[in-house]
Formats: sequence, structure tokens, C-alpha cells
Amino acid sequence: MKQELDRLMAERNLDALLVIGDSPGNGPMNYLTGGAHLERALLVKRRGAPLTLIHGAMERDTAAATGLRRVDRDAHYNAFRYLQEQNGDPLAAQVAYLADLFQNEGLQGRIGVYGNYDAGAAWALLGQLQKRLPDSELVGEFGDSLFARARETKDAAEIAEMTNAGRLTGIVVGEVQDFLRSHQVRDEVLVRPDGEPLTVGQVKAFLRSRILSYDLTENNDTIFSQGREAGVPHNRGTATEVLRLGQTIIFDIFPRVESGYYHDLTRTWCLGYATDETYALYEQVKEIFDRALSTLRAGIPCRDLQTLTLNYFESKGHPTARTHPGGHNGYVHSLGHGVGLDIHEMPNLSVAAGNATLLAPGHVVSVEPGLYYPEKGYGVRIEDTVALLPDGTMHNLSAFAYDLVVPMGKSLTR
Repeated sequence: MKQELDRLMAERNLDALLVIGDSPGNGPMNYLTGGAHLERALLVKRRGAPLTLIHGAMERDTAAATGLRRVDRDAHYNAFRYLQEQNGDPLAAQVAYLADLFQNEGLQGRIGVYGNYDAGAAWALLGQLQKRLPDSELVGEFGDSLFARARETKDAAEIAEMTNAGRLTGIVVGEVQDFLRSHQVRDEVLVRPDGEPLTVGQVKAFLRSRILSYDLTENNDTIFSQGREAGVPHNRGTATEVLRLGQTIIFDIFPRVESGYYHDLTRTWCLGYATDETYALYEQVKEIFDRALSTLRAGIPCRDLQTLTLNYFESKGHPTARTHPGGHNGYVHSLGHGVGLDIHEMPNLSVAAGNATLLAPGHVVSVEPGLYYPEKGYGVRIEDTVALLPDGTMHNLSAFAYDLVVPMGKSLTR
């Protein structure tokens, strides 16, 4: 949580923080500003001092809405002046600007650098800036960073945002299902009013229109895959594929609300009917899904939930990531992951080496068991996003029924 920044800085022996980069896709920036849309902004913080947002004059209203201490970059650090002083060299101008900012804001010692920036540009910029700061050390973190740890647990306001994201996602999924059911069927193929087959691409076009209508953002291509493609966990689905009865459809949707928080939900559907084999797989996935949800509570080791799932699927005769590492059939992934300002955050519900994380209040995670048999032409996955409340109990943020079969209307005759 944000309230832990000073403690986490002390643990990592950091005297100050610098967050750089435009806000789109910039997790640390969005986390600290509440999702404000900013260009070329900076965030700085000394340990024990408040955050400061350095922003452009054109975004002064957006910056004010964050409630942070603010510095108008254009008024105090005019870019044209720096360029003129550095004979038009943009790198030298940026280094000079940051060196002045560091001095004026009292940033010194070990300074952690975070945010989103082109890797090559960051290498050049930070390397030159370090030369201007002989008494300070610019440092980076890999993997278990300060912000990864802070964002791992959500406060009440963040969980409220994610609850709303789950509510809106469920509405969109319901509208997509209604859209599918509104089509008639000919020769087990869904057809549009003009008589042409309905395709995956057309379903996704409808889906995107509904996502936009609720001010949600589809930051990555939604998974809507059918048949064999549903047997490959992250296959997005071929746009030209026509919708057929009886095929498994994996619908994995992960939109985010305006503040940047995601929701992650997956349903498996069969239009019209399902085969006995599909029903059997689905019942197994749903059984372990229910077991995992009933087990999930504060204090449980994350790895124990994955072990529970591995044991169950192996007892049913399925290959798993433990019995067949790198395999493509059966249960091939971990049970879930943290969800927040990124679709994949800490903690992980995996048995990866070193994963000693205990579930704790404020954790928001996906729970998504699945079985995949691409060469047999099907895959099944169920996923909800759940939060652990302050009392340690689980609250399901997802809101949509689990029915496998989507009833269809009367079939057309030729």
C-alpha cells in the first residue's frame, strides 16, 4: 500500500525515489497519481517527505486533482532555456534539468529509479545523469521491486475500484452472450441477419463497442478462441473463424477502469450443446475451482493452492506442469496471479522456487484452473478475480454465471 513507501524505502536503503515516463502503461506513475493522464511528468520523493509531482503547465488541472505537492515544470524548468544553454543537445538539456531538479528537491544518497522509458534512452540519460551526481547513486531493482511489493496489497479505495471493474466486466460478458444468442443457426453455424456466418472478429468488434460504452479500456486483445484454438491458453482466436455449435469457447476478458485497475474473468461456453467429453472436463475444472475458492483465505501459502490443483488434476489422470514440464496438454499453468494496475502482479499462486508468500488482507488474485487438449479440439478454463478483505475472508469481485452451455434459438432451414 502507498502508506508503506517509507518503510519499504528504508528496507531497501533508498534515500529517495524518481519515477519517470508518460503515464500510459506506467504502473508506478499511475499508482501514485491515481491514474492521472500526464505527459513527461516526474514524481520525486525523499524518505520521510511527501511525494512531489513535476508536471507541464498544460496539465496543471489534472495535476491539481491528484492532491500531491506540485511543481510546474514549465515555470521552474523551462525546456527551451535548457536546450539553448546546451547548444540544442536534447540529452544534455534533459540531464541538466534533472540535475537542477535533484538539487532543488534535496534528492541525494541512494536514489531508486522507476517508471516506463525506452530502454536505450534510459541507459543514456541515467548514465549521463549519474556523472553529474558524484555524491549520489542511481539504482534500479529487478523483479521484487519496491513498487511491486507496495502494490501487492490493495487498500479500501483500490478494492472499490476493482469491485466496480468486476461489476462492469460482468455486464459486458452478459451483453456478449446476449449478442451470440440473438443470432440464428444454420447447419450448426451462427448466421447474421444477412445470412452470412458470424465470425470471431465480429464478436470482438461488438465486444469492443460495449467495453467503450462503459468507459472501460481493452489494453490487450481479449481472448475469444474456439475449438482447437481454445486448447492453447493464450490464443486470442482467429478473426475469420466462424462460430459453431458444440465447440468450446474460452472467453478471457481483462478490461480496466479509468483509474487503471484491471479485472480478469474467464468463462468457457459451448453454444447450443456440449459433448459428454466436454462436460466431463468442465465438471472437473469447476470442482477444483470451487475447492480453491473455499480454501482461499489469509494465512494460506500461495503455493499450497497450486499444489492442491496439481494433485487434483493428476488424480484424474491429466498431465500437469509438474508431471510434464513444458507440455501442451492437461493443466499447463499456475493457478493464478495478482491483479491490479497490471493484469499480472504479485502474488503468484504458483509452486515456483522461492515462493514463500502467504495470502494476506489486501491481496487481489485471479483463480483460473484449466485443462487444454488442442489436438482433441478443446480447452476449458474458469476464472474469477477475488479480494481478501481486512478480516482475512475472501470476496469474489467477478459477477457472471458459470453455465457451460449457452442456449441458442431455433435453427434455420435451407
